[in-house]
Amino acid sequence: MRFLTISLAIAVAIAFPACASKSSSNTSTTTSDTNAAATSAAPADNATAQPASGDIPSYPGATTQASGSGSNMGTTASGTVMTTDDSFDKVYGWYQQHMPSGSEKSHMTAPVQSAVFILGDPSSGQKSVTITVQGSKTMISIANVKS
Repeated sequence: MRFLTISLAIAVAIAFPACASKSSSNTSTTTSDTNAAATSAAPADNATAQPASGDIPSYPGATTQASGSGSNMGTTASGTVMTTDDSFDKVYGWYQQHMPSGSEKSHMTAPVQSAVFILGDPSSGQKSVTITVQGSKTMISIANVKS
């Protein structure tokens, strides 16, 4: 659980680098075994789907492990950490197909596979998805930061 909380905090930090010089916000974390609403994204075979209104889609079949939100100094942040048994490559490929062109900001294969996609502008708010591997699971952290 501690790793999930740290992952959520990292996702929020990545989503809005301009907040790094400000005080950090208080984040409450809750857990659940499943979250059907958060995982009801477009089917994986729909390669042309794009997120509506700048939203980041949840990976189909992923299980929500933690979510939380907080605010500080006029900035609000929220995030969700999900896991799936699907491989990193499968999840990464799905997000490549379902995120707008140019939103991929980072992709590393060593020492740990990871990828980051970001939507929005730091001055008005950003949304991000970070994909990493933890043991045999692929972790998906979705963050939303608004100023």
